[in-house]
Amino acid sequence: MKVLGSTKLAVKCPPQVSGPNDTGRLMLWVVAACSPAALISTWFFGIGLLLNVLQAALYASLAEAAVARLRGLPPALLLKDYSALVTAVLLGMALPPGLAWWLVLLGTAFAILVAKHAFGGLGQNPFNPAMCGYALLLLSFPLDMTAWHLPVSPSPNQDPLNPLSPAGLWISLKLAFPVLVPAGTLESFIDGMAMATPLIEQKMAGHSALLAAMENGSNWFARPAETGWELVNMGFLAGGLLLLVRRIISWHIPVAVIGTVALMSVLFYSEYSMNVVGSPYLHLLGSATMMGAFFIATDPASAAGTPLGKILYGVVIGIAIYAIRVWGSYLDSVAFAVLLGNFCAPLIDRLTPPRYYGRSGWTLPWKP
Repeated sequence: MKVLGSTKLAVKCPPQVSGPNDTGRLMLWVVAACSPAALISTWFFGIGLLLNVLQAALYASLAEAAVARLRGLPPALLLKDYSALVTAVLLGMALPPGLAWWLVLLGTAFAILVAKHAFGGLGQNPFNPAMCGYALLLLSFPLDMTAWHLPVSPSPNQDPLNPLSPAGLWISLKLAFPVLVPAGTLESFIDGMAMATPLIEQKMAGHSALLAAMENGSNWFARPAETGWELVNMGFLAGGLLLLVRRIISWHIPVAVIGTVALMSVLFYSEYSMNVVGSPYLHLLGSATMMGAFFIATDPASAAGTPLGKILYGVVIGIAIYAIRVWGSYLDSVAFAVLLGNFCAPLIDRLTPPRYYGRSGWTLPWKP
């Protein structure tokens, strides 16, 4: 009996070689790769985002331990692969700061219990668990999921609070746990003008604060310009490149997703048309494209597995991201696009089998 990662496998045909990486180590690398974007998001949007991540991690661990107990397994056996932690981090970073605790609990529980373990657990889930939880919350509670609340001073004569100050932290806690404030007074702690992404302002208000900052020559690092989104995407890009260097993910899916979104936004963009929303720059760096391309779409359990299949899978997701944003009702469409790609992944793998050893060319599945 040989131990590989967190799973015991019966080895009958030696020799066997085990590498330095196991499932737990790879998952921790994914969490580490998310940290640049997490720190940048916290700087611009406040401590509420970290509260989401910490809550989701706690709820995911409890759900994972409960499943282990139901299966008669020690909780550490499931927890030490850190797959639940990755799901919690990705879901927590996708949720808007200031989201009520019970919504975080609902999304996390659905992701772990239904989207993951109802299908057999790690490696058996046909859909990305984090995006399943996000989609459930977005469809059920669209108002809460499309407003990123930032803490402001309760007094109209005072300047807005620094989200990272002690007072800002306290207000973030009140937003996440409404039981801490009297009924009817929560609205005074919310900056209702902070929306999910600049794409919403572009489509709904007709002019993005991001584009306004660029036109006026404003400092991209200035919080009032609402230009933190491109820095967040650059953080995800840096983390994604780290995963590529570590060979935790392959280049096929990220390049296909980003390339498809860029190509479609270039082909359909018209500066003076009201029917086409968003410049290529805005679609790539003013939304969740980088997070979706490097961290969501690359889930090995729910993505296509063959090299050509990964490229086609990424193209499907890229087309869906742009189409839903521009011609659909949901602005940041990464969750729905990835779930559509997950649905198509088995068929894509079926149509793109690898070349069999000893044969020249590709062998299609319907050939003898």
